Amino acid sequence: MPWKKGKIKFDDGSTYAAELLVNSNGQVYNSRIYNDEGFVEEVDAQAFANKLGKSVESVYPYTFETEE
Repeated sequence: MPWKKGKIKFDDGSTYAAELLVNSNGQVYNSRIYNDEGFVEEVDAQAFANKLGKSVESVYPYTFETEE
């Protein structure tokens, strides 16, 4: 799975540049989020959701798009 450049849009309407690790089914396995100052956080959505005993879909209500 290669990292793909793109954007993440959160429920509050904010949009950030991102790199997304997306599998062939379109599921995001990991993301790196950037703001104007640079790298902010690498988010392993599956690991975080597992810690809460939840599915990724219930924890991360964000949309994303990638550049091809």
